[in-house]
Amino acid sequence: MVLKRILNDEFDQVFNGTIILDSDIEDKLHSKHKVYRDDLEDALGDPYRVVLKPKQKSKTPTNQFMSSGNLYEISCETSDGRVLFIVTRLFNDGNLYIITAYWATADLKQIYYQESEVLRDE
Repeated sequence: MVLKRILNDEFDQVFNGTIILDSDIEDKLHSKHKVYRDDLEDALGDPYRVVLKPKQKSKTPTNQFMSSGNLYEISCETSDGRVLFIVTRLFNDGNLYIITAYWATADLKQIYYQESEVLRDE
């Protein structure tokens, strides 16, 4: 079952490989979720990452700069087999702004493996 929200092709056409990670967010990811920049870079290189549109809009007000890109939820696997869930904003220039990231729960892992299997078979 491929989720109708999967947008890998749309994402891949724009993403240029550049990750924007504010120091405040990076500190929060380290302390709260034990996610590091290297983990993000490794996981985003997953050729079978699952890119989804969020189910709901952000409740946090954003300024004009922050609202100019598209929000995505990305599930991807690191080279050591851990699944990372990342919430991002992709700007038209191809830069990817990291909003948050955390190691996937069992439910998110299951969705990642089901959906990435379909992508592998294409």
